[in-house]
Amino acid sequence: MTDSDASAEHPMLDLNFDAPMPRQPSQPRASRTKKPSARRSESAGEALERRVGRLEFAEGAFVRLRAPVRINAEAGRDVLTDLDVVAVDIDGRLRVSRSILECKSGTGQSGEPDRLLWLAGLRAFMGGPRAVLVRNTVSTRGRHIAQQLGIETMDMNRISEREAAIGWVPDAFAHLGGAECALAERRSDELLKTISSIPNDLIAFLRHDFLFFPRRILGILADLGATIESTPLPQPVDLVVGGHALIALIYAAITDAESLDFVSRTAVEARLARAFTVGSVDSNLLEVLGQADAIMAHVVEQIHSSYEATGVSRKNVQIPRLRDIVAEAPTWIPRYVDFVEALRANPNVGRDLLQTAELACFEALVGGQAHEFQAFDHLFTIEHRQLLRLALRLLEELTGPQLIHALGALRSVRFDRSAPAIPDRRGRPRRAEQS
Repeated sequence: MTDSDASAEHPMLDLNFDAPMPRQPSQPRASRTKKPSARRSESAGEALERRVGRLEFAEGAFVRLRAPVRINAEAGRDVLTDLDVVAVDIDGRLRVSRSILECKSGTGQSGEPDRLLWLAGLRAFMGGPRAVLVRNTVSTRGRHIAQQLGIETMDMNRISEREAAIGWVPDAFAHLGGAECALAERRSDELLKTISSIPNDLIAFLRHDFLFFPRRILGILADLGATIESTPLPQPVDLVVGGHALIALIYAAITDAESLDFVSRTAVEARLARAFTVGSVDSNLLEVLGQADAIMAHVVEQIHSSYEATGVSRKNVQIPRLRDIVAEAPTWIPRYVDFVEALRANPNVGRDLLQTAELACFEALVGGQAHEFQAFDHLFTIEHRQLLRLALRLLEELTGPQLIHALGALRSVRFDRSAPAIPDRRGRPRRAEQS
């Protein structure tokens, strides 16, 4: 399924993108990923979800675990279910496709047909994305039913085969079981409960819902900017919210980048301007207001003429035009379309940018180390750095300087890497070579 639907320097954005930060020589470290002592134990189901998410990420997808499916309902009943794994794939033309993967760690075949039928209904409800049922074993009957329903299946043997081909990818990182990321998210949740000015729905949207409603992202980010303008965010709330906002912004731009293949830049700007002025690209409100302005000008002119006929001198008064007041579009729209064009001009890098932002914000900036491994070298090149810089500048225009200040530590992240000439993908995780 396809979902279609550089400016002045800033001190906090001077991330030294023209040259990597110098690093002190270090002693060789063990090849295994550091295991933080504070890592929470996983249930069997959580471990399976993480493993499946790791497979999808290693094959190029942006991944979120346990994403709630929200519906319009009364408070407390607005979450229909959770999606165990959501994977977003972006191809070489920046076309977006989504997958939902249902993971069941239990043994036995009880309930297998029911779960397949449930997943088929959920896929239809979600708009027809790729759907996969993951189980310890899949029976012959289950495979036949899945084939009839157009659902893929994956058992533990298949998972193990695929994992053997990505041995160099760390077991846990960022939102895929990363201990530092989980700790930052938990601390943020605790602090957000004390900040009544930031709606829970806004944070929930930035964490998961944006994947399903890309056309709402820019409006949500504008609302976020207005909300935090007078609300200082404590650490690590500013970093966590900033990271999610950056990822959502990149996702919005990627979904718009595909449209440049068949519409002009002017058309994209016009659509955004109408969406942010009259609330709908199909609204004729501006035309109606233009007619109202013309009627008002005609009435005023008749009044002036009547006074002049009685000998009263004319006094011209400038009357504001309603159409001009309503039609004032946000000033950041041209910069947003600049970013969209930059992504479309470099799709091989643009398609990676969600993964780059995920590792940079929710692994590197929260104190993790998994982003330094060779498996992720291809996500931290100079070209990724340049596109990330554009995204950061645009995010500042949308939300103000507070989140950018929190993300300023990106200047210490290395972006001078390149993929190994002959990668050992089946080997153990190893740190990137120092340049």
